[in-house]
Amino acid sequence: MPKAVFVDENDNVIGAGTPREAREKGIRHRIVRIFLLNAKGELLIQKRSENVVSNPNKWDHSAAGHVDEGEDYETAAYRELKEEVGVEGIPLREVTRYYMEETDEKEIKKRFNALYRGIYDREMILDRREVSEVKWVKLDELLAWIERRPEDFTQSFIYGLKEFLKFQK
Repeated sequence: MPKAVFVDENDNVIGAGTPREAREKGIRHRIVRIFLLNAKGELLIQKRSENVVSNPNKWDHSAAGHVDEGEDYETAAYRELKEEVGVEGIPLREVTRYYMEETDEKEIKKRFNALYRGIYDREMILDRREVSEVKWVKLDELLAWIERRPEDFTQSFIYGLKEFLKFQK
């Protein structure tokens, strides 16, 4: 299993280890998050599999994951997009970077995030170990859904969507 990149408070690489170690010990690490939009302007969201350790059965970004040892953010974004939803060969644009911390009863997540966007209108091949389903949603409908039932979504998705919307025209 590849190791996740561990970083200091300035996002400088200081080592690597398992994502679990990062969460259990509260070690800062790097994450990529990708939003895909279609020609209608709808956003692709994925429902995390019941088999994943963190946030099973919750709606999340189109794709997301840890930056592995030896990767930069962009390389990791393309890898995660291919692994989770089978999408490759499309240009991705970095939208923003931000830092976020989440704590629950079991984990301390300290993450530097790079958020990317891409345009895609074709079929996808889902990795059923990570993704149970995907859905294209209109932004206004998504925001209303989040308002009604925030528990359906990962905290990082809600935060990432707010960051994404700051840069949408």
